Amino acid sequence: MENRFRAIRVALLFIFLVYLLLLLKVVLFKVASPLTVFEYMLKFNLVDFKRNVNLGSNFVPFKTISSYIFHTANQNIVIRNVMGNLILFIPFGFLLPVITGRNLNFVSLMTISFLLSLVLELIQLFSRIGSFDVDDLILNTLGALIGFITLNVITKIIRFRTKTIN
Repeated sequence: MENRFRAIRVALLFIFLVYLLLLLKVVLFKVASPLTVFEYMLKFNLVDFKRNVNLGSNFVPFKTISSYIFHTANQNIVIRNVMGNLILFIPFGFLLPVITGRNLNFVSLMTISFLLSLVLELIQLFSRIGSFDVDDLILNTLGALIGFITLNVITKIIRFRTKTIN
């Protein structure tokens, strides 16, 4: 039985690593290769950085989300950006507590999710391959919360069914 749980844990760890690679591909390498991103970061230019911060960044919470919802006629853009950022981090919130083998509490998971999202946003900002958006931080962290809640609900259902069977 212990070997079976170990095999499941290894499989879930593999799935988590594949998920993280896909997350990097979607967030950072959708337009550029890893070498290009690294090259852009090495060629850091304060003038370009300031321009990118002023023109392409959002530091006001819910500004982009409300703009998408209330001022965008194309609903595909709303779905792709708002729902995409939510969905992107659901597996993180679900898998991280499972693969760590310990119970992460709500605050710990939210902190780790927020920090991962922040690192990804900062890489986009400094490499100029994307834009920094505080709303992405909010949506990504909320997505992780959805994954975390889903895991807890599934765990409670399994425990309840196990108790009723025994």
